[in-house]
Amino acid sequence: MAEETQTMGLQAPQDNVAEQSVLGSVLISTDPTDTMAVISPIIQPNDFFRTAHRVIFSAMLALDDQQRPIDQVTLVNQLNTMNQLENAGGEAYLIDLALAVPIAGNAEHYANIVKDKAQRRAMIDLLQGATQSAYSEDDAVDDALAKISQGLDGITTNRAGGDFKRIADVVNRSFEQLELNARTDGSITGLASGYPALDNMTTGFGGGEMIIVAARPAVGKTAFVLNIARNVAINNPALPVVIFSLEMGDTDLVNRMLASTGNINSQHMRTGELDDNEWQQLTIAMGSLANTKIFIDDTPGIKVTEIRSKLRRLEKQEGQLGMVIIDYLQLIEGSGSESRQQEVSAISRAIKKMAMELNAPVIALSQLSRGVEQRQDKRPVMSDIRESGSIEQDADIVAFLYREDYYERDNNDTDNQNDPRESEDADVGEIEVILEKNRRGARGTARLLFVKSYNKFSSIDYRPDATAGFG
Repeated sequence: MAEETQTMGLQAPQDNVAEQSVLGSVLISTDPTDTMAVISPIIQPNDFFRTAHRVIFSAMLALDDQQRPIDQVTLVNQLNTMNQLENAGGEAYLIDLALAVPIAGNAEHYANIVKDKAQRRAMIDLLQGATQSAYSEDDAVDDALAKISQGLDGITTNRAGGDFKRIADVVNRSFEQLELNARTDGSITGLASGYPALDNMTTGFGGGEMIIVAARPAVGKTAFVLNIARNVAINNPALPVVIFSLEMGDTDLVNRMLASTGNINSQHMRTGELDDNEWQQLTIAMGSLANTKIFIDDTPGIKVTEIRSKLRRLEKQEGQLGMVIIDYLQLIEGSGSESRQQEVSAISRAIKKMAMELNAPVIALSQLSRGVEQRQDKRPVMSDIRESGSIEQDADIVAFLYREDYYERDNNDTDNQNDPRESEDADVGEIEVILEKNRRGARGTARLLFVKSYNKFSSIDYRPDATAGFG
């Protein structure tokens, strides 16, 4: 923002004395390098309101990068090299700066004042631009709101990372976490999925984790995460579980959850032709789900910035979030300014960052490319993730779903009338949950039962004296 910029007759936020004091502190410091190390993570040249101060601080940064001493002589020399001495106010102004600062040891405090004013100016600029956009109606309302949200997030996070952490402090926190884990039953330290075969490998889903669940269409990935959402919500009634459904409406989503919870044929749910027992099961399932904190958003074409804003609002209303599910990643809208692969990579990074900010596990579903269909062994691998970019790097866990019966065909039946995906005889089948990446534990495969007519996943009972069952 220009120095003379004003809003509604008001002068833009600034503190000329604080700016002078920051620069003067460097000049009179007994160790300018140390002072620069304190203030440079807080402010950058553009944070200064006056042009002269921006130029002077840029010259100081240049000297610091070159590991040269910073004093009036070297600063004048650097400004001359940059052809900026006149814009900096000349040698006389540099002398005034050295005389203006009260105490060099307060440089960090002065820098924080400068940063505060810069953020206020940035907020004014953003909101003025948003006001003009609202009047011009050039952007759709949702796009305009997303830009505002993204801009505000950029202002609040426009600081360097946190300070170094002493290992002694981290060790103490680690020990406290270990004590807490030791008091829990079993080896599950995160949110249990409800499937022991899977939880034994993941130790539960932890806060800040990004989990990718990928499969070909119609394998059952949406049903799988809905089952996990239900299990987590029922077993942790105080924790909100949030589902963003970009492909399916809220009613269809809930009908699937009711079918799996009540062991009700999903086709009967669609037609309304339930028998007396199914009506009773439906009533019980409705009561069970209604008592959970499951929240659903079925906004199509939503952006990551909108997802993050909605989650932050919900967190303020409901407290710590338990789990977030996004169905599915490739349907999230990007900025439109990059290739789709670059957009998906940016979306993936934003989801991982969001998971860490919320300290909640985020499960994002992903489609697989058709390449898997061409191989003899059709179990997915990392490279099969569509528009993968950085997805496999960002994710803490990458899980693939694989069903043998999905690819079985009767080669003599050209009409595919015996396709197991359409056959009632293939209603119950085994499904593999392949953990191809697992930062918290071992890679491996968990085998579950999938009852397609119920949209229900269940653990397999491998006892020698019992047949495989589900519950």
